[in-house]
Amino acid sequence: MDNFTLDVGADGIAIVTFDMPGRSMNMISHAVQRDLGALADTIRRDRRIIGAILCSGKPSGFCAGADLKELQADIGRWGAAATQDELREALFEASDFSGRIRDLETAGKPLVAVIGGVALGGGLELALGCHYRIAIDEDGLRLGLPEATLGLMPGAGGTQRLLRLAGMSAALPYLLDGKAMRVDEALALGVIDESMERGKAFDRARQWIAEGGRNAAPWDEKGYRLPGGGPHTGAGYALFGPAIAARRGNERQNDADANILKAVYEGSQVPMDAGLRIESRYFFNTLRAPAAARRVAAFLSRNAKAPAA
Repeated sequence: MDNFTLDVGADGIAIVTFDMPGRSMNMISHAVQRDLGALADTIRRDRRIIGAILCSGKPSGFCAGADLKELQADIGRWGAAATQDELREALFEASDFSGRIRDLETAGKPLVAVIGGVALGGGLELALGCHYRIAIDEDGLRLGLPEATLGLMPGAGGTQRLLRLAGMSAALPYLLDGKAMRVDEALALGVIDESMERGKAFDRARQWIAEGGRNAAPWDEKGYRLPGGGPHTGAGYALFGPAIAARRGNERQNDADANILKAVYEGSQVPMDAGLRIESRYFFNTLRAPAAARRVAAFLSRNAKAPAA
């Protein structure tokens, strides 16, 4: 693996450090996705490992999300797909990151994410695929799923995991508006389980694993129920009608808004693996829409022209 190092301690707890070579900030690239598959396989198969702690080796933070230059190229290729075989192959590529996170989540060992600094988009989705999340309470901590602000949508389980952690009503503002999460909000949503100073975070992560921390997500356990109920309830009817009407009247209306709502509505009624397939389909459809290509290109252009900090 080029982007992750794995060190197994005498206690059987592996420290997995995410540190992309030659980058000031971790991003989700094609190479990172491939490495995640290898990482999940190693954690599952290595009998020395009783659990793992995922952290960043970058001062800038955990992970800033997708490598948008790679994503821009993907959007061009996937948008040109025309035959059924090409479309199937493109959809498979688009869902690869989601699948790799699911591999980690179901590897059968307790996983803790220690999150410092930036954890946005795909970076936060990666953390949500761990079974316990500890935020380092320092200046610069940034949590969120801002994809909709770029005409995109979370495509690595973000709509499905936030939905299952927080319920539909609480999740939608963070998915549709890309709203940033304060620490207290992230705790209330279940996005993080604890917040503490850096010096205590790793000791707490080790303690959680050593004391028998869970090796499965809540939605993979028997008896799981969606917080607040599904869409075919009084609360669900009251939520989706106004949400759809608001998006129709929104100047920013785009494919992402509609597809996020569809992914949440449909995904709330099925088990996680089916929900991830639903999300991947709508994520793919969002990327193939002309608005996504325009907005990603505009974002990259603005940042290329911005003065160095």
